[in-house]
Amino acid sequence: MNSLKAGLFAFAAASLTISATASAHPGHADAELPDSYAISTPQIAFYNTPNRKHVLINKGDPVTLGKVAVDLKTASNVLVQFTSGLATVTPEGCPCSVRVSIQFDGQDPIVIKRVNLGTAKTMIGDKYQVDRQSADGSFVLPLPAGHHEISLVVQRIEGDSEVLHAFYPNMQALVFPAAPHKH
Repeated sequence: MNSLKAGLFAFAAASLTISATASAHPGHADAELPDSYAISTPQIAFYNTPNRKHVLINKGDPVTLGKVAVDLKTASNVLVQFTSGLATVTPEGCPCSVRVSIQFDGQDPIVIKRVNLGTAKTMIGDKYQVDRQSADGSFVLPLPAGHHEISLVVQRIEGDSEVLHAFYPNMQALVFPAAPHKH
């Protein structure tokens, strides 16, 4: 048995389910992809946004970009990875700053990254470009057995722009057997 298959069997201690408002992934590779979709297998739960549909980031309250859930049969380490792009598309109100966080079970979000956006006008030759920055990151958290919801959350904390967008939010939750803690 190759190491990849052996690694996948190591996940048997946990079963994953998905909790998202997205539609199911199309079955055929040539099918048109929906705006977002979620898939769950015994090894991985993930939420994908393959198309350019954006999410508006208003000032104030946090905005959830994606959500997955894991049902753990035993205590496990959960690796959460995410990618997205943040952009300002109007010239007024920036520079701006956005916190990118992961939230477990509705608790206070854990800030993973802070993204600073300049202004919408960045000239490259004669072509107009918006300021777009990556909102990528990862985090590992040991979780006890049971059902856990994991959300990718952004929150604008500085700047007055009326039009900040998040594009292409994607996230994955991978479950690994818990290792003994060493201090």
